[in-house]
Amino acid sequence: MQWMATTSHMGHWIPITWLTLGLDYVLWGMDPRGYHLTSLLFHTASAVVFYALACRLLERALPSETPPLDITLGAAAAALLFAVHPLRVESVAWATERRDVVSGLFFMLALLLYLKMVEAPEGRRRGFYLASLALFACALLSKSITVALPVVLLVLDVYPLRRLGGEAGWSRPGVWVEKIPYFILALPAGMRAIQATPTSAQLPLEVFGLGPRLLVSASSLAFYVEKTVLPIRLSPFYAYTTHIGWLTLACVLGGAILVAATWQRWPALAGAGVTYVALLFPVLGIFAAGPQAVGDRYSYLPCLGLALLAGGAVAWRWAGSRAVRIVAAAIVVVLIALTVQQVRVWRDSLSLWSHAVALEPANRLARINLGGAYVEQGRLPDAIVQYSEVLRLSRDKAPWYAVLGWLYARSGRVDEALPFLVEALRLEPGRPDACANARQAVEILRVPAPPELAGCPRAG
Repeated sequence: MQWMATTSHMGHWIPITWLTLGLDYVLWGMDPRGYHLTSLLFHTASAVVFYALACRLLERALPSETPPLDITLGAAAAALLFAVHPLRVESVAWATERRDVVSGLFFMLALLLYLKMVEAPEGRRRGFYLASLALFACALLSKSITVALPVVLLVLDVYPLRRLGGEAGWSRPGVWVEKIPYFILALPAGMRAIQATPTSAQLPLEVFGLGPRLLVSASSLAFYVEKTVLPIRLSPFYAYTTHIGWLTLACVLGGAILVAATWQRWPALAGAGVTYVALLFPVLGIFAAGPQAVGDRYSYLPCLGLALLAGGAVAWRWAGSRAVRIVAAAIVVVLIALTVQQVRVWRDSLSLWSHAVALEPANRLARINLGGAYVEQGRLPDAIVQYSEVLRLSRDKAPWYAVLGWLYARSGRVDEALPFLVEALRLEPGRPDACANARQAVEILRVPAPPELAGCPRAG
């Protein structure tokens, strides 16, 4: 328990998530089916809570004469579009990403209790408010990306709750003050998350400047909208790139202008846009931490607003509403089929990384992982093929000469291994693994020691 509460293992401080995984271990041991079942149950619960949220928000946002059945249909569509979307597969199928589904459930419950607080009579508000704060704390202890909840609450206060702005005005101290405890919880959690990020994963500003960070952030904003609308070619690992096309920048800028120009006429679009950016902000390229700028898992909470917009379109009663509902039903069916296909990708390491390499053949880290999967299965010739390509794609080549030398030696091809090991030592004199393996190769082949071995420490 103490380890779960204090560890920053893998750059994350997530004590409640660790607690759920520890409970899984007690129940299932190392049987992966139990872990997947728990993640699926968390995700299902999140979808149910989101449906309840959507019902309340659509009831507030849509015209008062909207039939309850239409609101129910819209909320169900929003929940389904969120729950069965292929972008959710990584968060649910990857046991290590348990933090998404756990924090997501607490996040949505905190929102739901906040809405209940707003709707409740004056005497009953305190209980709902304190419960919402407690659930927010649980969300933060599950994954720090939920720090944006106070911003989301302010957006909801503007629309559709209409407690701020418009006729209500902005000068309502009580509405502002009630957010202070949320910000007080969010601030230390955000700082703790930054402290937990390994120094090796952080790129300093002098190496990766503000301009490139903003460009990568803009690309990330466009990426999740694109993959939500067209969820194909989803990968477990997207290669990091700073080459951002003008079309991408134009789309991001155009979207921002559209939201700014229509926020009074279409406040739902503005609300969804602001919450989308706020929830993505901690994982945008501006922070430049880690080897990838985007990941399917980062979309778990930010795309809730997009699903809610789609649900509103389904619930809206107008001349083409029947056609919209038929299209929405067809989209859900297509998404389910794509999700089933994506789940198969996550069947095992070999299928996962083979898929990633097929999508991006020049993705060096994907090939490293695929090579490792081949090694685990004892398929050393296939691993050699992958690491040879990694060597070609890498700037720092010494590690991969050493790995290839080790693989050739394990395959019984010691005569082919020695040149790779010698080259690793030439590029990085004294490299420990290359030294040890080169010595063994020299002994097995009974050949003179190459000069590069002179730079190695003497064997114990």
